[in-house]
Amino acid sequence: MSTPESTPVSKPASKPYKRPLYYMNVAVPTDLLEALGEHTGHFWSDPLMEPIIWDAIRALMNPAPAAPQQPAAPSEAGYQWKQVFLPEGTKLRASFGRQPYFAVVEGAEIKCGERSISPSGFANLHGSGNRNAWKAIWLRLPGSDAWLLADVFRSARNKAIARMFGDDAPAAAIKSRATPRLRRDDDKDKVKDR
Repeated sequence: MSTPESTPVSKPASKPYKRPLYYMNVAVPTDLLEALGEHTGHFWSDPLMEPIIWDAIRALMNPAPAAPQQPAAPSEAGYQWKQVFLPEGTKLRASFGRQPYFAVVEGAEIKCGERSISPSGFANLHGSGNRNAWKAIWLRLPGSDAWLLADVFRSARNKAIARMFGDDAPAAAIKSRATPRLRRDDDKDKVKDR
């Protein structure tokens, strides 16, 4: 007796599947069925292929969750610009005559096109050649959408360092780096006369 395709029928107890089954003919290309048989080590017409096909259909409908990707390790490469470190991938922007031009930190260099350039060279690439790079260059760090003026970025870094070492340490460090004021000869004479 044949059963309609929508009528559930119980499989014999020897099969691993315990729920009622619907019998349905599905056309499978010969090369695909043979390849599946070779992959599993079963002959293509072996009844043991059924659970393998069921598992394949389940895997297609409910794929295993993707393994969590490890965040990419931050690169240690970058460009050291005086007291500011620009990590690899940092974008630099300057403009002259309302026309912006760009560069990017690649490895330990700032690249503007194919050319390696310093921040000052980049800031003065167009124009008169006496622009302060801290005031002319805008930075966009990797992972950020915001452009930040290099001078503001430098100030923020200096403030962060000050908080790390306490309020007195940065002020003392800045004062110690200042060039000592030299006395003029006239001042020396006044000191001797007293």
